[in-house]
Amino acid sequence: MKVLALANYLGEERVLPDVKKLVEHNNIDFILFAGGIVKGDDRIKEFDTAEAEGRKADFAKVSHEEKTDLMQYESFFKGLGELKIPVYYIPGRADAPIHRYLREAFNHEIVFPHIRNVHKSFSFYRNHYEIVGFGGEISEKERNEEFILRYPRWEVEYHLKIIRDLKPMELLMLFHTPPYGGKLDVKNGEHTGSQVVEDFIKTYDPLYAVVGSGSEQGEEIIGTTHVINPGSMHKGEYAIIQLRRREVQFGTF
Repeated sequence: MKVLALANYLGEERVLPDVKKLVEHNNIDFILFAGGIVKGDDRIKEFDTAEAEGRKADFAKVSHEEKTDLMQYESFFKGLGELKIPVYYIPGRADAPIHRYLREAFNHEIVFPHIRNVHKSFSFYRNHYEIVGFGGEISEKERNEEFILRYPRWEVEYHLKIIRDLKPMELLMLFHTPPYGGKLDVKNGEHTGSQVVEDFIKTYDPLYAVVGSGSEQGEEIIGTTHVINPGSMHKGEYAIIQLRRREVQFGTF
């Protein structure tokens, strides 16, 4: 069973033909995407600047990004949807506002019913693997779903408790935010992950957890869970996971 792990598309349509070749050449069974569909540079800059200055971010300053966002959502969903294999995905920090992300997910899943949003939700692959996800930034800072996607611990805990009610299967988890303090959350020399993510990995003990933030490809073991950062899709980076063999191969297009 081969899985292609990806993250951080960031609107780079040029990589999609390479993904198609990779899927066909390696007989990929399904795809796990750990967030980061659109760039949202101006929106993030306005939010981060406003937060640092102690003021409310002004959405009017970034409303022009909607057209670009919609084009990037369209290319992402169409590009992966046309592969005709299951795709399980979550949003990244910049995939806001949430209503735009959910609207585009809804519209494209009608056209491509084999792609599934698992943000705050779950899905199954052949009644053997259950895939549960939580996207965006996980942080104790103020919750936001307009300029960025940022969620507190209690909200993650509330949505993930559904795992206890699912049938016992092999569990795969998707987070955009990496666990704190290991090899997978380093950006510019600093750890940027979340202790919350590590806690949930330890609690639910998935077979694999795929994370989407951080600056480099890598892997680490937390408890018995194999945690994978596939790198950034927009830079041509990916990981192929052989689930039954518990092997991971990192690569670049």
